Amino acid sequence: MYTIGIDIGGTKIKFGMFEEDGQPFKVQEIKTPKELIAESMIKTIIDMVQENDIQGIGVATAGIVDYQNGIITSAANLPSLVDVPLGKMLEKAFHVPVVVDNDANSGAVAEGAIGAAKTVRSFICVTIGTGIGGGIIHNNELVHGRSGYGGEIGHMTIVPKGLPCGCGRKGCWEVYASGKALERMISKNPYLKDYRPQDVFAKGAEKEPCKQIVKEYLEYLSIGIINLQYMFDPEMVVIGGGVIDSSTYWWDELVEKIASTSSIPINLQQAHLKNNASMIGANSLVKQM
Repeated sequence: MYTIGIDIGGTKIKFGMFEEDGQPFKVQEIKTPKELIAESMIKTIIDMVQENDIQGIGVATAGIVDYQNGIITSAANLPSLVDVPLGKMLEKAFHVPVVVDNDANSGAVAEGAIGAAKTVRSFICVTIGTGIGGGIIHNNELVHGRSGYGGEIGHMTIVPKGLPCGCGRKGCWEVYASGKALERMISKNPYLKDYRPQDVFAKGAEKEPCKQIVKEYLEYLSIGIINLQYMFDPEMVVIGGGVIDSSTYWWDELVEKIASTSSIPINLQQAHLKNNASMIGANSLVKQM
């Protein structure tokens, strides 16, 4: 018997068919359609499963999720999937239990099960990509909050009355420490017109405009991490997402900055599961049902 783990993003959807030991038997990707997303997912699962039996489906998705009812209630990159009864549609199509949760939550579950945080019971997983997402695990339990907003750490205020955020507020952490924020910092400097974020990090130790951007970026990143440490006092903070791919250039500086600023010792670790974390976590959620 197999289980299915799915990661829905704004540009692609990744499907994993997992064996009982948690190992992926088959992985497939499709481009995220603009419309009829659920219907496309059902067709892909049918093609992937073929004659094999499955015992459950886990879905990790961008956006705010009513995980109890399997409905995405808000998702800027997936407007056609908002308020669609995704969980019930999949249950009806395959006659198996279905769980739907936020992708950062699912990534945290995966890191806790087989990744960087498998040795601890309480940790926070910070996912830095276009925005900043988070998953909070306390005593091995995922924190959802009252209405699914638990873990939306990218929207804590870092700069009062600061730059506007897509959520409608100002000064959010993801406006200053996400991948998109880094791109904005780079675009403001005419000397770095053709630079990508990884280029800036690579040159951060020797090229002055790059050095200043890296310093500013890590300052904002460290402020958010320290705030999380004071709020939750977790055993570990795990950093993942696309930005971590360039961590060779800035990780040590971030650790030193946090250590010199925070009065609370912090166990800061890099995520192990990279881009497969949400898909693996979605499958892990099925196992926990």
